Amino acid sequence: MKAIIVRPPNPGAQITDVDEKELDNYGKVKIRILYNGICGTDREIVNGKLTIANLSNRKNYLVLGHEAIGIVEEPCCGFSKGELVMPVNRRGCGKCLNCLIGRPDFCETGEFVEAGIHGIDGFMREYWYDNPKYLVRIPRELEDIGILAQPLADIEKSVEEILNIQKRVPVWTCDDGTLNCRKVLVVGTGPTGILFALLFRTYGLEVWMANRREPSETEQTVLEEAKINYFNSRNGYDRLKEKFDVIIDATGADAELLNAILPLLNRNGVLGIFGFPVSGTFSIDFKSVQDMVHTSKLIVGLVNGQKPHFQQAVVHLASWKTMYPKTSKLLITKTVSINDEKEVLKALGEKEPGEIKIRIYWD
Repeated sequence: MKAIIVRPPNPGAQITDVDEKELDNYGKVKIRILYNGICGTDREIVNGKLTIANLSNRKNYLVLGHEAIGIVEEPCCGFSKGELVMPVNRRGCGKCLNCLIGRPDFCETGEFVEAGIHGIDGFMREYWYDNPKYLVRIPRELEDIGILAQPLADIEKSVEEILNIQKRVPVWTCDDGTLNCRKVLVVGTGPTGILFALLFRTYGLEVWMANRREPSETEQTVLEEAKINYFNSRNGYDRLKEKFDVIIDATGADAELLNAILPLLNRNGVLGIFGFPVSGTFSIDFKSVQDMVHTSKLIVGLVNGQKPHFQQAVVHLASWKTMYPKTSKLLITKTVSINDEKEVLKALGEKEPGEIKIRIYWD
């Protein structure tokens, strides 16, 4: 069977034939791969930079890939032959209550596994067998952008978590019952930042995005169509006079950034950290701690959506094709064939300028 394999913590990736009997499978539904998405996590593994990446116990390699759309090969477990499905990538520890009820995003043992990242094989292979409880249906009408349901699921969960947190405030809605008066700053205009911005706009919040440069042509289209404000932070945030009810760090960059954006948080506000800083220090002095206490500000880490969030992501992707038709056509930057080994390995190794999402097509 053809597969894309890695050997963490060592850098590198290979497209090679593997013995299918060695690979991890998870259930009775046979699925033939159609598309894989490539994200920053895959690239961190390929470049030997993701410390949590590891092998399964039985062999000296790991099948890469946690973003996938496949085709059901045989009728099984309520699925019809030919249906498109997407697997949920994080699987529970089987011990704690959260995992037992399908919410390993809040695993209490830390013994969960993630397909293609740590503990079990991923989905960059010709086919696999899966448990129906980990499969989400993708409508054929969403085949063009459906691969984004996986990264968007993480963001669906993050926004849901923030909205639930804000139930601590007796009234967080506006005087018309909506969230239209609430302001969000999304720092970072990469794929994660764009999906955050679109989702917050879908919920009706006023959204600002920030990056240390002027927006690209693609980003400008997204900003204009979704009516998102933009701030060039090249010279810092002192010139940004707005205050925000929610701030999202979607950069995965230097932790020093948090020192710059925390003062922009409004009373009762939430600073959400999505992704992992790669360097730097974030420190809070006693005055800032006092301010956070007196003004009821929160900092929260945001990670990993589960099956309900995948299903909600499908709904929102479908709605965006109507709400943001120009943007929807830009969300998939490029599709590369699995048969073009050079292009696949290049895409796995580094992000292209202006990229939102590259997918691999198993033709």
